[in-house]
Amino acid sequence: MSENKKFFNNSEWLPFFVIFALSLFVRIYAANTSLAQIYPDEIFQTIEPAHKLVFGRGITYWEFKYGARSWFFPGILAGAYKILDLIGVKDPLSINVGVKIFLGIFNSLAVSVVYLLFRRHGFAKKEAFLFTLPLAASYLVSYISVRTLTESASLPFMVFAVYFASNYIENERIRELVFAFFAAGIAFMIRFQTAAFSFGLAVALFLTAKKRFQSSLIFGFGFIFMMALQGLLDIFTWGSFFKSFITYFDYNVLRGVANKHGVSPWYFYLADCVKTFHPITLAAAVLTMALGIVDFRKNRQVFLFFFPFLLFFIVHSAIGHKEPRFVFACYFALLVLSVEFFAFLCRKYAGKREKAALFLSIFLLFSLDAFTHIKYAPLWNHSATSVDNFYGNDRGIEKRFSGILETEAELGRIDDLKRAYFFGIPQIWTGGYAYFHKNAPILFASKPEDVRKMMRRAVDSRQSGTYCAFKNGIEVPQEYRGNLEKISDNGEFTIYRLKI
Repeated sequence: MSENKKFFNNSEWLPFFVIFALSLFVRIYAANTSLAQIYPDEIFQTIEPAHKLVFGRGITYWEFKYGARSWFFPGILAGAYKILDLIGVKDPLSINVGVKIFLGIFNSLAVSVVYLLFRRHGFAKKEAFLFTLPLAASYLVSYISVRTLTESASLPFMVFAVYFASNYIENERIRELVFAFFAAGIAFMIRFQTAAFSFGLAVALFLTAKKRFQSSLIFGFGFIFMMALQGLLDIFTWGSFFKSFITYFDYNVLRGVANKHGVSPWYFYLADCVKTFHPITLAAAVLTMALGIVDFRKNRQVFLFFFPFLLFFIVHSAIGHKEPRFVFACYFALLVLSVEFFAFLCRKYAGKREKAALFLSIFLLFSLDAFTHIKYAPLWNHSATSVDNFYGNDRGIEKRFSGILETEAELGRIDDLKRAYFFGIPQIWTGGYAYFHKNAPILFASKPEDVRKMMRRAVDSRQSGTYCAFKNGIEVPQEYRGNLEKISDNGEFTIYRLKI
């Protein structure tokens, strides 16, 4: 029996599936409790166009008017929406929770694959299992996993690419390399910026594989083939080859329009890591990378894992416009590298390794992850973490919102609703039609003058089934108060029915 078959025997898969089950359980909890978006792209660049594909209603922003985004990821989400609808999931919140769980499945598989990577890195079975558990239950990783962002959705495929590449440098089977460039290509089709990661993986293969030229060339040309598939998809969706990437590159790089949303210094992501992670976590991850670089031939599996993410991090640090979500994949890798260092200490210095591994895994889970819990807990269920990146006439409004998506879903559940007005929040920070999920028009306004105009229009139309949701603290125009009948108040928004 070959070494590869021995490695994948039945007993090896039991811990794999236990980790997967635990990871998925945590992500199901996150999908049901961390409902709200952390940035508008989480709605309007992903689930909103997907919702429009399936149900016919959705708000379209410029990226999906002029072809600056690929339809690949929204198309996948549209498939998830369709399946959920076919099996009878109709509630606005439930159908979107279902989509988040769908993404959580892939992220749970990525965590389970880390267990297999740890085994490749020389961990004993019980050690690999114990050291993967903190990642499965990680507060930060689960928070990232259920975001309907391209950054979150591409992460599992980046991990899969590293895993298959890791298999290849051990057994030199070409099919593993094919799986690697296929996974890297899917990551690219979801998020173009992952091309930097894939280039890093090609370099890492060149430095670590026995057949270095063959390995890097096969992976490189395979990745180009996957890019060509994206180009063909653009022909069918946008009418020209590679339309989405060219438009996106022109907008963000050649014309530098993205920089209008803010430019940060090169060390922005480093500073954010310092704020986000426990100092011990950072120190452990840096030491793991240092050990991998000093002797990458001896530590080629570790080097193969971190180098692509490191290059991905460096490229993003060189780009002017920065947001923490852009490097979510690096945060995941950083946690893996931190765990790797503690496992190294356990293997090298612990006499009773299993007990040491158990102690350290508990320490990682309840000490280091608690640090990120303190930072992210206040943001867990808010509809927006901040509006600092929103440049417009709404800069003076609150920097944190809550209850937006729940209120939209509440409006969508009203049987006789034929038109809805949502007052107090700019449209860009709402859940669009994805969370309204009603075959009826919904209009948004946040400025007092716009609220007044819309109320006048609503009263003059005298249309039955008209409902208005006012954010608590937003004044209902005095002259129209007599036209409104209070229906509910969830603490964040008050819903009124327009009296005819």
